[in-house]
Amino acid sequence: MTETVFISMMTGLTTLLGSMVILFIGPPGRKLLAFYLGLSAGVMTLVIFVDLLPASLRDEDVYGALLGCCAGVACLMFVHKAADFAQRKTGNGRNDSEGMWRKAGWMMTIAIAMHHIPEGIAIGAGFQAHESIGVMIALSMSLHNIPEGIGFTVPLLMGRIPKLVILLLAFIISLCIPLGAWLGELYFSSTPWAITFGLAFAAGAMAYIVWKEIAPSGLKQDRLSAQAGMLAGLAVMVALHLLEG
Repeated sequence: MTETVFISMMTGLTTLLGSMVILFIGPPGRKLLAFYLGLSAGVMTLVIFVDLLPASLRDEDVYGALLGCCAGVACLMFVHKAADFAQRKTGNGRNDSEGMWRKAGWMMTIAIAMHHIPEGIAIGAGFQAHESIGVMIALSMSLHNIPEGIGFTVPLLMGRIPKLVILLLAFIISLCIPLGAWLGELYFSSTPWAITFGLAFAAGAMAYIVWKEIAPSGLKQDRLSAQAGMLAGLAVMVALHLLEG
């Protein structure tokens, strides 16, 4: 339990790292950001198909795995729909640029905090199956969290929110991942079915993140750089699995 909490905390703090990059260094170029997002998408894709799905099917509970995948996708879909709905509702007020940036930043902050919890659940469930699976999930989530930290910091900064407040928000958001990991260990470790469901939930949640967030964002920044990053991510994870084997 202590190891899971520590690793999930380190994973969460990569959101703070992404925020600090913007606050103290400045935003990365489009090609670099596209490559990084592609790298994250490649790593997460391999974790889904090589680690999570095979582990969830270890007990041959196909229906439990299918239910978990659907629940993971539905959970992240609900978070995104709720955030989009709230953003549309709050977007009808002031039209000044500063106010609009501030609203966008707050909505992104809430959305990231909400879907950090299922990310943490994925880490906790992964550790219940095997330590290496938990570590792989944590690594892939860490790569994903840095651009998320960048993503919510930019609009808050444009909305003239003080840097100290942004850093505090980033730290609070980071705590949602160890909270989710604790929930994952608590509820997805009691029975083989619960472990199967938890691992499949993680696979579904991560697949939705890759399909809906990371891959489209990277390709929008720079298609060639994003594709190069995806190939690099796949190559890195294949090398790690070969070394582990």
